[in-house]
Amino acid sequence: MSKNNEKEKESSTAENETDGLETACYRQCHGQFCLTPTVNHFVHEIPLDFSPFLDSLANYTPTTYERIETLLKSDHSIDRVKSLILNKHIICKDLCLYYLKRIQMTNNYYKAIIELNPHLLSETQQIDEQINENNVNDKLLFGCVAAVKGNISVCDMYNDAGSYVLHENKMKDDASIIKKLRKQGCVILGRTNLSEWAYALSENIPSGFSAVGGQCLHPDDIREDISGSSSGSAAGIKLNLFTFSLGTETQGSILSPAIHTKHVCALKPSVNAWPKDNIIPINYDQDTCGPLAHDHHSRPIRVGYIIQSQEDLVILQSLSPLLPLTTLVDLNKDPVLAQLIIPILDPSRTCNVTFQDYLCYALGRDILLYLSAHSSSYSHEIISSIVEWNSSHSQYIPYGQLLFTQALQSKLTQEAYDKYRQTVKEGFQSFVEYLKSRYSIDCLLTVDNRDIFASTAVCGTPRATLTLDYYNPDHQQINVVAVGFSLGDDLLLFRLLQRLEKARL
Repeated sequence: MSKNNEKEKESSTAENETDGLETACYRQCHGQFCLTPTVNHFVHEIPLDFSPFLDSLANYTPTTYERIETLLKSDHSIDRVKSLILNKHIICKDLCLYYLKRIQMTNNYYKAIIELNPHLLSETQQIDEQINENNVNDKLLFGCVAAVKGNISVCDMYNDAGSYVLHENKMKDDASIIKKLRKQGCVILGRTNLSEWAYALSENIPSGFSAVGGQCLHPDDIREDISGSSSGSAAGIKLNLFTFSLGTETQGSILSPAIHTKHVCALKPSVNAWPKDNIIPINYDQDTCGPLAHDHHSRPIRVGYIIQSQEDLVILQSLSPLLPLTTLVDLNKDPVLAQLIIPILDPSRTCNVTFQDYLCYALGRDILLYLSAHSSSYSHEIISSIVEWNSSHSQYIPYGQLLFTQALQSKLTQEAYDKYRQTVKEGFQSFVEYLKSRYSIDCLLTVDNRDIFASTAVCGTPRATLTLDYYNPDHQQINVVAVGFSLGDDLLLFRLLQRLEKARL
Protein backbone atom coordinates (compact mmCIF):
# COMPACT_ATOMS: atom_id res chain seq x y z
CA MET A 1 0.00 0.00 0.00
CA SER A 2 1.36 3.44 -0.93
CA LYS A 3 2.03 6.09 1.70
CA ASN A 4 -0.78 8.15 0.23
CA ASN A 5 -3.19 5.23 0.57
CA GLU A 6 -1.99 4.62 4.12
CA LYS A 7 -2.67 8.25 5.01
CA GLU A 8 -6.10 8.07 3.41
CA LYS A 9 -6.91 4.96 5.42
CA GLU A 10 -5.70 6.58 8.67
CA SER A 11 -7.76 9.67 7.95
CA SER A 12 -10.85 7.61 7.13
CA THR A 13 -10.45 5.56 10.31
CA ALA A 14 -10.08 8.66 12.45
CA GLU A 15 -13.10 10.29 10.85
CA ASN A 16 -15.28 7.26 11.51
CA GLU A 17 -14.18 6.56 15.08
CA THR A 18 -16.53 9.20 16.50
CA ASP A 19 -19.47 11.25 15.37
CA GLY A 20 -20.11 14.96 15.44
CA LEU A 21 -17.69 17.64 16.46
CA GLU A 22 -14.46 15.64 16.64
CA THR A 23 -14.87 14.31 13.10
CA ALA A 24 -15.58 17.75 11.67
CA CYS A 25 -12.60 19.32 13.42
CA TYR A 26 -10.26 16.49 12.40
CA ARG A 27 -11.15 16.96 8.74
CA GLN A 28 -10.93 20.73 8.73
CA CYS A 29 -7.97 21.51 11.00
CA HIS A 30 -5.49 19.03 9.50
CA GLY A 31 -3.88 17.97 12.75
CA GLN A 32 -3.99 21.36 14.50
CA PHE A 33 -6.89 20.21 16.67
CA CYS A 34 -7.09 17.44 19.27
CA LEU A 35 -10.32 16.33 20.92
CA THR A 36 -10.49 13.25 23.15
CA PRO A 37 -12.57 12.47 26.26
CA THR A 38 -9.90 14.28 28.30
CA VAL A 39 -8.16 16.71 25.93
CA ASN A 40 -9.56 19.61 23.89
CA HIS A 41 -6.79 21.63 22.29
CA PHE A 42 -6.24 23.84 19.26
CA VAL A 43 -2.52 24.31 18.75
CA HIS A 44 -2.70 28.14 18.51
CA GLU A 45 -5.22 28.87 21.27
CA ILE A 46 -4.03 31.29 23.95
CA PRO A 47 -4.15 29.88 27.51
CA LEU A 48 -5.93 31.79 30.26
CA ASP A 49 -3.71 33.88 32.52
CA PHE A 50 -4.39 32.95 36.15
CA SER A 51 -1.27 34.69 37.48
CA PRO A 52 -3.14 37.63 39.14
CA PHE A 53 -5.18 35.14 41.19
CA LEU A 54 -2.77 32.35 42.09
CA ASP A 55 -2.01 33.49 45.65
CA SER A 56 -5.69 33.99 46.47
CA LEU A 57 -6.64 30.66 44.92
CA ALA A 58 -3.92 28.90 46.89
CA ASN A 59 -5.46 30.24 50.11
CA TYR A 60 -9.03 29.49 49.06
CA THR A 61 -10.13 26.58 51.21
CA PRO A 62 -12.20 23.59 50.05
CA THR A 63 -14.60 24.40 52.89
CA THR A 64 -15.38 27.83 51.44
CA TYR A 65 -15.80 26.38 47.96
CA GLU A 66 -18.18 23.67 49.18
CA ARG A 67 -20.20 26.15 51.24
CA ILE A 68 -20.78 28.42 48.23
CA GLU A 69 -21.49 25.38 46.06
CA THR A 70 -24.21 24.34 48.52
CA LEU A 71 -25.71 27.84 48.70
CA LEU A 72 -25.95 28.07 44.91
CA LYS A 73 -26.88 24.46 44.18
CA SER A 74 -30.64 24.91 43.87
CA ASP A 75 -30.70 28.52 42.69
CA HIS A 76 -27.95 30.27 40.76
CA SER A 77 -30.08 33.23 39.71
CA ILE A 78 -29.16 36.91 39.84
CA ASP A 79 -31.67 37.50 42.64
CA ARG A 80 -30.22 34.64 44.67
CA VAL A 81 -26.62 35.84 44.32
CA LYS A 82 -27.54 39.42 45.16
CA SER A 83 -29.46 38.25 48.24
CA LEU A 84 -26.54 36.14 49.48
CA ILE A 85 -24.19 39.11 49.12
CA LEU A 86 -26.52 41.67 50.73
CA ASN A 87 -27.30 39.36 53.64
CA LYS A 88 -23.57 38.70 54.13
CA HIS A 89 -23.84 34.95 53.65
CA ILE A 90 -20.95 35.26 51.20
CA ILE A 91 -18.62 38.02 50.08
CA CYS A 92 -18.07 38.95 46.46
CA LYS A 93 -14.37 38.04 46.56
CA ASP A 94 -15.13 34.49 47.71
CA LEU A 95 -17.81 34.18 45.03
CA CYS A 96 -15.32 35.22 42.34
CA LEU A 97 -12.73 32.78 43.66
CA TYR A 98 -15.41 30.08 43.53
CA TYR A 99 -15.98 30.88 39.85
CA LEU A 100 -12.23 31.02 39.18
CA LYS A 101 -11.82 27.63 40.84
CA ARG A 102 -14.53 26.21 38.60
CA ILE A 103 -12.86 27.76 35.56
CA GLN A 104 -9.57 26.14 36.58
CA MET A 105 -11.35 22.78 36.78
CA THR A 106 -13.42 22.95 33.58
CA ASN A 107 -12.25 25.57 31.10
CA ASN A 108 -9.18 23.73 29.89
CA TYR A 109 -11.62 21.27 28.33
CA TYR A 110 -14.83 23.18 27.63
CA LYS A 111 -13.21 26.48 26.57
CA ALA A 112 -16.10 28.75 27.58
CA ILE A 113 -13.80 31.58 28.77
CA ILE A 114 -11.38 33.31 26.42
CA GLU A 115 -9.80 35.88 28.80
CA LEU A 116 -9.89 36.73 32.52
CA ASN A 117 -10.14 40.25 33.91
CA PRO A 118 -6.77 40.88 35.64
CA HIS A 119 -8.42 43.43 37.97
CA LEU A 120 -11.23 41.13 39.06
CA LEU A 121 -10.22 40.75 42.71
CA SER A 122 -9.60 44.46 43.24
CA GLU A 123 -13.06 45.12 41.80
CA THR A 124 -14.60 42.59 44.20
CA GLN A 125 -12.87 44.31 47.10
CA GLN A 126 -14.62 47.55 46.16
CA ILE A 127 -17.98 45.73 46.16
CA ASP A 128 -17.31 44.14 49.54
CA GLU A 129 -16.36 47.54 51.00
CA GLN A 130 -19.68 49.01 49.82
CA ILE A 131 -21.86 46.42 51.54
CA ASN A 132 -22.73 48.68 54.46
CA GLU A 133 -23.63 51.69 52.32
CA ASN A 134 -27.30 52.64 52.29
CA ASN A 135 -27.86 52.60 48.54
CA VAL A 136 -26.48 49.17 47.62
CA ASN A 137 -29.91 47.54 47.65
CA ASP A 138 -30.92 49.87 44.81
CA LYS A 139 -28.16 48.47 42.60
CA LEU A 140 -29.90 45.76 40.60
CA LEU A 141 -26.80 43.61 40.08
CA PHE A 142 -24.95 44.25 43.32
CA GLY A 143 -22.34 41.55 43.87
CA CYS A 144 -23.19 39.64 40.70
CA VAL A 145 -20.38 38.39 38.47
CA ALA A 146 -20.74 38.69 34.69
CA ALA A 147 -18.74 37.45 31.73
CA VAL A 148 -19.15 39.16 28.37
CA LYS A 149 -18.77 37.91 24.83
CA GLY A 150 -15.34 38.30 23.28
CA ASN A 151 -16.44 41.05 20.88
CA ILE A 152 -17.43 43.53 23.62
CA SER A 153 -14.88 46.07 24.84
CA VAL A 154 -13.74 45.86 28.48
CA CYS A 155 -11.04 48.26 29.64
CA ASP A 156 -7.56 46.69 29.87
CA MET A 157 -8.66 43.53 28.08
CA TYR A 158 -8.49 42.53 24.41
CA ASN A 159 -11.44 42.93 22.08
CA ASP A 160 -10.58 40.55 19.27
CA ALA A 161 -13.75 38.56 18.45
CA GLY A 162 -11.57 35.48 18.98
CA SER A 163 -9.29 36.35 16.05
CA TYR A 164 -5.53 36.75 15.96
CA VAL A 165 -5.71 39.64 13.53
CA LEU A 166 -7.36 41.83 16.20
CA HIS A 167 -5.44 40.39 19.17
CA GLU A 168 -3.08 43.36 19.33
CA ASN A 169 -3.73 45.94 22.03
CA LYS A 170 -5.86 45.99 25.15
CA MET A 171 -8.83 48.33 25.09
CA LYS A 172 -8.66 51.76 26.70
CA ASP A 173 -12.33 52.03 27.64
CA ASP A 174 -15.40 50.01 28.53
CA ALA A 175 -18.31 49.67 26.16
CA SER A 176 -21.30 51.66 27.44
CA ILE A 177 -23.14 48.47 28.39
CA ILE A 178 -20.18 47.47 30.60
CA LYS A 179 -20.27 50.88 32.30
CA LYS A 180 -23.97 50.37 32.99
CA LEU A 181 -23.33 46.93 34.50
CA ARG A 182 -20.60 48.30 36.76
CA LYS A 183 -22.87 51.16 37.85
CA GLN A 184 -25.39 48.56 39.03
CA GLY A 185 -22.79 46.83 41.22
CA CYS A 186 -21.70 44.10 38.82
CA VAL A 187 -18.11 42.91 38.46
CA ILE A 188 -16.70 41.66 35.16
CA LEU A 189 -15.03 38.26 35.40
CA GLY A 190 -13.77 38.18 31.83
CA ARG A 191 -14.66 37.51 28.22
CA THR A 192 -16.38 34.44 26.82
CA ASN A 193 -15.39 32.39 23.80
CA LEU A 194 -17.42 32.70 20.62
CA SER A 195 -17.70 31.51 17.06
CA GLU A 196 -14.86 33.60 15.63
CA TRP A 197 -15.94 37.03 14.36
CA ALA A 198 -19.46 36.08 15.51
CA TYR A 199 -19.78 33.61 12.59
CA ALA A 200 -18.86 36.30 10.06
CA LEU A 201 -15.44 34.89 9.12
CA SER A 202 -16.43 31.66 7.39
CA GLU A 203 -19.55 29.56 6.95
CA ASN A 204 -17.41 26.44 7.52
CA ILE A 205 -16.36 27.31 11.07
CA PRO A 206 -17.78 25.05 13.81
CA SER A 207 -19.99 26.65 16.43
CA GLY A 208 -17.93 27.97 19.32
CA PHE A 209 -14.53 27.83 17.63
CA SER A 210 -12.11 30.73 17.68
CA ALA A 211 -8.39 30.71 17.06
CA VAL A 212 -7.69 32.62 20.28
CA GLY A 213 -10.08 30.65 22.49
CA GLY A 214 -10.10 27.21 20.91
CA GLN A 215 -13.20 25.04 20.56
CA CYS A 216 -16.00 25.70 23.05
CA LEU A 217 -17.83 22.43 23.72
CA HIS A 218 -21.39 21.59 24.69
CA PRO A 219 -21.40 21.08 28.50
CA ASP A 220 -23.69 18.03 28.36
CA ASP A 221 -22.39 16.16 25.32
CA ILE A 222 -19.31 17.13 23.32
CA ARG A 223 -20.86 15.54 20.21
CA GLU A 224 -23.73 18.02 20.36
CA ASP A 225 -23.54 21.35 18.56
CA ILE A 226 -23.23 24.17 21.13
CA SER A 227 -24.46 26.60 18.45
CA GLY A 228 -23.42 30.23 18.44
CA SER A 229 -22.10 32.64 18.02
CA SER A 230 -22.45 33.46 21.76
CA SER A 231 -21.30 29.92 22.54
CA GLY A 232 -19.15 30.54 25.62
CA SER A 233 -21.76 32.88 27.09
CA ALA A 234 -24.25 29.98 27.11
CA ALA A 235 -21.84 27.16 28.00
CA GLY A 236 -20.41 29.12 30.94
CA ILE A 237 -23.91 29.56 32.40
CA LYS A 238 -24.47 25.80 32.25
CA LEU A 239 -21.05 25.17 33.83
CA ASN A 240 -21.70 27.72 36.63
CA LEU A 241 -18.67 29.85 35.76
CA PHE A 242 -20.42 33.20 36.41
CA THR A 243 -23.76 34.61 37.52
CA PHE A 244 -24.88 35.75 34.08
CA SER A 245 -23.38 36.69 30.75
CA LEU A 246 -23.75 39.00 27.79
CA GLY A 247 -23.94 37.80 24.23
CA THR A 248 -24.43 39.65 20.98
CA GLU A 249 -26.81 38.93 18.14
CA THR A 250 -27.23 39.92 14.55
CA GLN A 251 -29.55 37.05 13.68
CA GLY A 252 -29.91 34.23 16.21
CA SER A 253 -26.55 34.39 18.01
CA ILE A 254 -27.97 34.90 21.52
CA LEU A 255 -31.03 32.68 21.37
CA SER A 256 -29.58 29.77 19.41
CA PRO A 257 -26.85 28.73 21.90
CA ALA A 258 -29.29 29.22 24.78
CA ILE A 259 -31.76 26.90 23.03
CA HIS A 260 -29.09 24.26 22.39
CA THR A 261 -27.57 24.41 25.86
CA LYS A 262 -30.85 23.93 27.79
CA HIS A 263 -31.86 25.59 31.05
CA VAL A 264 -30.28 28.81 29.88
CA CYS A 265 -32.75 31.60 29.30
CA ALA A 266 -31.88 34.47 27.00
CA LEU A 267 -33.29 37.71 25.69
CA LYS A 268 -32.52 39.34 22.36
CA PRO A 269 -33.60 42.91 23.21
CA SER A 270 -35.21 45.36 20.85
CA VAL A 271 -32.56 46.91 18.63
CA ASN A 272 -31.12 50.10 20.18
CA ALA A 273 -32.72 49.34 23.56
CA TRP A 274 -29.21 48.42 24.79
CA PRO A 275 -26.15 50.49 23.81
CA LYS A 276 -23.83 48.86 21.28
CA ASP A 277 -20.84 51.19 21.04
CA ASN A 278 -17.42 49.54 21.35
CA ILE A 279 -18.84 46.20 20.21
CA ILE A 280 -17.35 44.67 17.06
CA PRO A 281 -20.21 44.77 14.54
CA ILE A 282 -21.60 42.62 11.78
CA ASN A 283 -24.56 44.82 10.89
CA TYR A 284 -25.19 48.02 12.85
CA ASP A 285 -28.78 48.06 11.59
CA GLN A 286 -29.70 45.00 13.64
CA ASP A 287 -26.83 44.16 16.04
CA THR A 288 -27.61 44.13 19.75
CA CYS A 289 -26.18 42.72 22.93
CA GLY A 290 -28.35 40.85 25.41
CA PRO A 291 -28.30 38.73 28.58
CA LEU A 292 -28.08 34.99 29.17
CA ALA A 293 -28.82 33.67 32.65
CA HIS A 294 -29.83 30.60 34.61
CA ASP A 295 -33.59 31.20 34.38
CA HIS A 296 -36.20 34.01 34.21
CA HIS A 297 -40.43 36.12 37.70
CA SER A 298 -49.83 42.24 35.71
CA ARG A 299 -51.42 42.29 32.90
CA PRO A 300 -53.11 39.50 30.90
CA ILE A 301 -51.17 38.29 27.86
CA ARG A 302 -52.79 36.70 24.82
CA VAL A 303 -50.27 34.50 23.03
CA GLY A 304 -50.50 32.90 19.61
CA TYR A 305 -48.48 29.74 19.06
CA ILE A 306 -47.07 27.91 16.07
CA ILE A 307 -45.90 24.31 16.51
CA GLN A 308 -44.47 21.60 14.27
CA SER A 309 -45.79 18.40 15.85
CA GLN A 310 -48.73 16.97 17.74
CA GLU A 311 -46.45 16.33 20.73
CA ASP A 312 -45.67 20.05 20.97
CA LEU A 313 -49.38 20.84 20.86
CA VAL A 314 -50.04 18.48 23.79
CA ILE A 315 -47.27 20.18 25.80
CA LEU A 316 -48.68 23.67 25.28
CA GLN A 317 -52.21 22.55 26.03
CA SER A 318 -51.02 21.02 29.32
CA LEU A 319 -49.27 24.26 30.27
CA SER A 320 -52.15 26.55 29.36
CA PRO A 321 -54.24 26.05 32.55
CA LEU A 322 -51.15 26.76 34.66
CA LEU A 323 -50.45 30.19 33.15
CA PRO A 324 -52.21 32.98 35.07
CA LEU A 325 -53.59 35.87 33.00
CA THR A 326 -52.34 34.19 29.83
CA THR A 327 -54.40 32.87 26.93
CA LEU A 328 -52.88 30.58 24.29
CA VAL A 329 -54.34 30.66 20.78
CA ASP A 330 -53.66 27.94 18.17
CA LEU A 331 -52.58 29.52 14.86
CA ASN A 332 -51.49 26.39 13.02
CA LYS A 333 -54.58 25.80 10.90
CA ASP A 334 -54.88 29.31 9.48
CA PRO A 335 -54.19 29.17 5.70
CA VAL A 336 -53.73 32.95 5.48
CA LEU A 337 -50.84 32.84 7.95
CA ALA A 338 -49.20 30.06 5.96
CA GLN A 339 -48.85 32.51 3.06
CA LEU A 340 -47.99 35.57 5.14
CA ILE A 341 -45.09 33.79 6.79
CA ILE A 342 -43.21 33.03 3.54
CA PRO A 343 -41.45 36.42 3.03
CA ILE A 344 -40.43 36.37 6.71
CA LEU A 345 -38.81 32.94 6.73
CA ASP A 346 -37.32 33.18 3.22
CA PRO A 347 -37.01 36.78 1.98
CA SER A 348 -34.88 35.71 -1.00
CA ARG A 349 -37.98 34.25 -2.67
CA THR A 350 -39.43 37.72 -3.13
CA CYS A 351 -36.45 40.11 -3.34
CA ASN A 352 -33.73 37.99 -5.07
CA VAL A 353 -31.15 38.77 -2.38
CA THR A 354 -29.81 35.94 -0.22
CA PHE A 355 -29.15 36.37 3.48
CA GLN A 356 -25.45 35.74 2.83
CA ASP A 357 -25.32 38.57 0.26
CA TYR A 358 -27.11 40.84 2.72
CA LEU A 359 -24.77 39.83 5.57
CA CYS A 360 -21.57 40.30 3.58
CA TYR A 361 -22.57 43.76 2.35
CA ALA A 362 -23.24 44.98 5.90
CA LEU A 363 -20.09 43.30 7.21
CA GLY A 364 -17.81 45.09 4.78
CA ARG A 365 -19.51 48.42 5.49
CA ASP A 366 -19.65 48.24 9.29
CA ILE A 367 -16.30 46.61 10.05
CA LEU A 368 -14.75 49.58 8.21
CA LEU A 369 -16.69 52.01 10.41
CA TYR A 370 -15.68 50.18 13.61
CA LEU A 371 -11.98 49.86 12.79
CA SER A 372 -11.74 53.47 11.64
CA ALA A 373 -13.23 54.61 14.94
CA HIS A 374 -10.73 52.47 16.92
CA SER A 375 -7.55 53.05 14.94
CA SER A 376 -5.48 53.44 18.12
CA SER A 377 -6.32 49.85 19.15
CA TYR A 378 -5.95 48.07 15.81
CA SER A 379 -3.40 48.29 13.01
CA HIS A 380 -5.99 47.30 10.38
CA GLU A 381 -8.58 49.83 9.27
CA ILE A 382 -10.06 48.18 6.18
CA ILE A 383 -11.35 44.68 5.55
CA SER A 384 -8.91 44.10 2.67
CA SER A 385 -6.04 44.53 5.14
CA ILE A 386 -7.59 41.92 7.42
CA VAL A 387 -8.08 39.48 4.53
CA GLU A 388 -4.47 39.99 3.46
CA TRP A 389 -3.13 39.46 7.01
CA ASN A 390 -5.21 36.32 7.44
CA SER A 391 -3.97 34.96 4.12
CA SER A 392 -0.38 35.47 5.27
CA HIS A 393 -1.11 33.77 8.61
CA SER A 394 -3.39 30.97 7.46
CA GLN A 395 -2.48 28.79 10.45
CA TYR A 396 -4.77 31.03 12.50
CA ILE A 397 -7.78 30.58 10.21
CA PRO A 398 -8.04 26.80 9.70
CA TYR A 399 -11.59 27.14 8.36
CA GLY A 400 -10.76 29.91 5.90
CA GLN A 401 -12.32 33.36 5.54
CA LEU A 402 -14.93 32.86 2.85
CA LEU A 403 -17.41 35.41 4.22
CA PHE A 404 -14.73 38.07 4.62
CA THR A 405 -13.61 37.45 1.05
CA GLN A 406 -17.20 37.71 -0.14
CA ALA A 407 -17.66 40.92 1.86
CA LEU A 408 -14.59 42.34 0.15
CA GLN A 409 -15.92 41.34 -3.27
CA SER A 410 -19.56 42.20 -2.62
CA LYS A 411 -21.35 43.79 -5.56
CA LEU A 412 -24.60 44.32 -3.67
CA THR A 413 -25.88 47.87 -3.79
CA GLN A 414 -27.34 49.86 -0.94
CA GLU A 415 -30.62 49.79 -2.86
CA ALA A 416 -30.68 45.97 -2.95
CA TYR A 417 -29.67 45.84 0.72
CA ASP A 418 -32.53 48.17 1.63
CA LYS A 419 -34.91 46.08 -0.50
CA TYR A 420 -34.07 42.96 1.53
CA ARG A 421 -34.73 44.78 4.78
CA GLN A 422 -37.94 46.26 3.43
CA THR A 423 -39.17 42.82 2.29
CA VAL A 424 -38.72 41.31 5.75
CA LYS A 425 -40.13 44.33 7.57
CA GLU A 426 -43.21 44.61 5.37
CA GLY A 427 -43.78 40.87 5.54
CA PHE A 428 -43.52 40.86 9.32
CA GLN A 429 -45.76 43.91 9.62
CA SER A 430 -48.47 42.26 7.50
CA PHE A 431 -48.10 39.08 9.56
CA VAL A 432 -48.44 40.98 12.86
CA GLU A 433 -51.32 43.17 11.69
CA TYR A 434 -53.26 40.07 10.66
CA LEU A 435 -52.57 38.36 14.00
CA LYS A 436 -53.68 41.39 15.97
CA SER A 437 -56.84 42.05 13.96
CA ARG A 438 -57.90 38.42 13.60
CA TYR A 439 -56.87 37.04 17.00
CA SER A 440 -55.96 40.05 19.22
CA ILE A 441 -52.55 38.47 19.77
CA ASP A 442 -49.91 40.24 21.93
CA CYS A 443 -46.92 38.09 20.96
CA LEU A 444 -46.00 34.79 19.37
CA LEU A 445 -44.73 31.54 20.89
CA THR A 446 -43.05 28.67 19.05
CA VAL A 447 -42.13 25.29 20.48
CA ASP A 448 -38.95 24.42 18.70
CA ASN A 449 -35.31 23.51 19.11
CA ARG A 450 -34.56 26.04 16.38
CA ASP A 451 -35.20 29.76 16.30
CA ILE A 452 -37.37 29.75 13.17
CA PHE A 453 -38.16 33.46 13.44
CA ALA A 454 -34.50 34.55 13.63
CA SER A 455 -34.95 36.51 10.39
CA THR A 456 -37.19 38.95 12.27
CA ALA A 457 -33.95 40.34 13.71
CA VAL A 458 -34.04 42.61 10.66
CA CYS A 459 -37.10 44.28 12.23
CA GLY A 460 -35.29 44.88 15.51
CA THR A 461 -38.05 43.36 17.65
CA PRO A 462 -37.17 41.27 20.73
CA ARG A 463 -37.14 37.48 21.09
CA ALA A 464 -36.52 35.32 24.15
CA THR A 465 -36.14 31.62 24.98
CA LEU A 466 -36.71 29.23 27.88
CA THR A 467 -36.25 25.47 28.32
CA LEU A 468 -39.24 23.45 29.52
CA ASP A 469 -39.07 20.23 31.52
CA TYR A 470 -40.71 18.31 28.69
CA TYR A 471 -39.12 15.97 26.18
CA ASN A 472 -39.87 15.24 22.52
CA PRO A 473 -39.91 11.69 21.08
CA ASP A 474 -36.15 11.94 20.48
CA HIS A 475 -35.66 12.56 24.23
CA GLN A 476 -34.59 16.17 23.64
CA GLN A 477 -35.83 18.81 26.04
CA ILE A 478 -38.30 21.26 24.54
CA ASN A 479 -37.56 24.97 24.17
CA VAL A 480 -40.02 27.76 23.66
CA VAL A 481 -39.14 30.92 21.75
CA ALA A 482 -41.24 34.03 22.34
CA VAL A 483 -41.36 36.61 19.53
CA GLY A 484 -42.25 40.23 20.21
CA PHE A 485 -44.22 42.23 17.68
CA SER A 486 -42.92 45.74 18.40
CA LEU A 487 -39.82 47.54 19.58
CA GLY A 488 -40.16 47.72 23.35
CA ASP A 489 -41.94 44.37 23.81
CA ASP A 490 -38.99 43.16 25.92
CA LEU A 491 -40.89 43.41 29.22
CA LEU A 492 -43.90 41.63 27.75
CA LEU A 493 -41.72 38.66 26.74
CA PHE A 494 -40.06 38.67 30.14
CA ARG A 495 -43.46 38.43 31.85
CA LEU A 496 -44.52 35.59 29.58
CA LEU A 497 -41.38 33.55 30.18
CA GLN A 498 -41.66 34.25 33.87
CA ARG A 499 -45.11 32.68 33.89
CA LEU A 500 -43.93 29.74 31.79
CA GLU A 501 -41.05 29.19 34.19
CA LYS A 502 -43.39 29.10 37.18
CA ALA A 503 -45.75 26.76 35.34
CA ARG A 504 -42.99 24.25 34.64
CA LEU A 505 -41.97 23.94 38.31
